[in-house]
Amino acid sequence: MSKVLVVDDDADNRKLLEIRLSQIGHTVISVSSADDALEAVRLYGVPDLVVLDIVMQGASGLDLLRRFRDDPASREMPVLLLTARDLEEDDQVARELHAHLMKKPIETAILTRTLDRVLGTPA
Repeated sequence: MSKVLVVDDDADNRKLLEIRLSQIGHTVISVSSADDALEAVRLYGVPDLVVLDIVMQGASGLDLLRRFRDDPASREMPVLLLTARDLEEDDQVARELHAHLMKKPIETAILTRTLDRVLGTPA
């Protein structure tokens, strides 16, 4: 299926996403910071999708997303932003940066449908 980069500074959330994404057939690269995400893209190439937590220590997921959008190589890369917050600002920024926003907690069926939609895979 697709190569998915998971970026989340919470080890438990990251592991849960790795398991769920692997179970539905995706190849997962998992990192804990914005810097590690940039390094992973440098090493492994632009993934088919990035699943990115908004709130992280150091650079936020929104900071990282802006860096991806500034780089021609990753400008069009699909991004799924994850958040436990319920802020209109997050919705607005996601729209402006052409990313999809998903609220936590994440249910596997909803994650699968969202990934299919984001990646353009037939249901």
